[in-house]
Amino acid sequence: MSYPTAPPPPPGPGGPYGQPVAPQGTDRTQLFGILGIILSLCCWPAGVVFAILSITQSKKWNSSPVLGYVGIAIAVLVLIINIILLATGNYKTSTY
Repeated sequence: MSYPTAPPPPPGPGGPYGQPVAPQGTDRTQLFGILGIILSLCCWPAGVVFAILSITQSKKWNSSPVLGYVGIAIAVLVLIINIILLATGNYKTSTY
């Protein structure tokens, strides 16, 4: 007498055959990185925010975080230049 066999178990969270599951959504790593670089030149706090977003997105999507690091480096450089200019009295502001 033979017993009916049970169906195979469903695939695990890694997908069938152990393949990793792709994250859902859109990869915005490059968008945030480029915005971080551009905004670091004119408005460094916003540039830092977008650079950090780029780095966190790169970890989620397993891509390169270089654009985020470049955005942070430019923001730090702009901040240091502004501090030096303020300290030496050479910072030009517009007067109306």
